[in-house]
Amino acid sequence: MSGKEVRSRAPIADTYRKKSPFAGLLEHMDKVKECVTILEEALVKYYKGDIDNFSEPANKISELEHEADLIKGNIRSHLPSSILMPVDKKYFIWLLREQDAILDHAENLAQLMDMRRTVVPIKLKELFIEHTHLVAETVSEMEKAVSKVKDLVESSFVRKDRDEVKKYIHNVHRKEWEADQKKYELTKEIYKMEKELAPMDVYHLLKIADWTDDIADHAENVADWLRAMVAK
Repeated sequence: MSGKEVRSRAPIADTYRKKSPFAGLLEHMDKVKECVTILEEALVKYYKGDIDNFSEPANKISELEHEADLIKGNIRSHLPSSILMPVDKKYFIWLLREQDAILDHAENLAQLMDMRRTVVPIKLKELFIEHTHLVAETVSEMEKAVSKVKDLVESSFVRKDRDEVKKYIHNVHRKEWEADQKKYELTKEIYKMEKELAPMDVYHLLKIADWTDDIADHAENVADWLRAMVAK
């Protein structure tokens, strides 16, 4: 290849790199990771009895959600035409949407916890904590899968990178299932205590369990869209 040919092709390569949305996706994912880490730590403290200091993490989670929204908007504004996308654009958009839903649910949950402080009964503390950890682990496995996307694209979907992503996707599904089982166990125990608790307390505890589990559900949805991209 002549030097003239190299120079003529360079601007196209530069344009592709500038328009590639995968760096933005990983930047957005970093906000998800930070948000879920803060939420997990705050929830565990809450369940252990520290219910009066939730405003600070709740505010921080809201800030992170806003920062992630700006990143998401920037990604959408600079998406290249489908001809330059190494994967189906609709898969990418839906993956980003589900990743963003994790932040939305984390913010909603944090605000709910901050608006109404409900003391968690001793019988339920460990179940709530175990459920929270499983949900966070589901997101962690999702993050590992998404973090490999850039490598996968840059390697033109070589078998080794594809198999590694599939392994993380499998882990996401396994952890989400474990979180679901723990939520079922937790919900049963809440209902058993119906007569011991005020109706609003029962409602609040069930809502916390539901909204926490929703985070794992959206992490699984991210994995599903990633699997669709990998199956390209």
